[in-house]
Amino acid sequence: MRRWLWSFAIAFVALVVVLIVIYVTLFSGRSEGTRVGVVSTTFRFFGPNDKVALDRFDDDAVSGVSCYLSRARTGGIGGAVGTAEDPSNLSLSCAATGVVTPKNNAKFTDLSGRNVFSERASILFKTIEVRRFFDAERNTLCYVAISTKIINGSPANATACINVAPAK
Repeated sequence: MRRWLWSFAIAFVALVVVLIVIYVTLFSGRSEGTRVGVVSTTFRFFGPNDKVALDRFDDDAVSGVSCYLSRARTGGIGGAVGTAEDPSNLSLSCAATGVVTPKNNAKFTDLSGRNVFSERASILFKTIEVRRFFDAERNTLCYVAISTKIINGSPANATACINVAPAK
């Protein structure tokens, strides 16, 4: 009987360790952007308040572009632990912070459709992504923020565009 109890205790501890490792792996470095500011929106008696977070991220493949993404963050106990699903409310604005040129001798058309930013919005399936597109006809670099789910995507989206000066 005691061997069974020890086996159960060891299996339970191993399960807890595996769950901790999975949790840390999933939620370490949750945000790739630099947090610019946070505004508290809804009071929660237990846990942190709901808020709107503003993050800045730079496009790694295009120099001279910074984008600002604001989105709703769920508070409460689930938000504090990391198990709450954030709403799909988001807004995107991008600014030319210098000369807008592709890095590593790439062309804007080659960079079109690529993922620029990604962050989990729930424990399992939902992510917030920003993708880059290039409108060659208008010489404009566009960024689209979307909320995705594996099973059911969300129509929530935001768009920001920057005119690229023609090469001289």
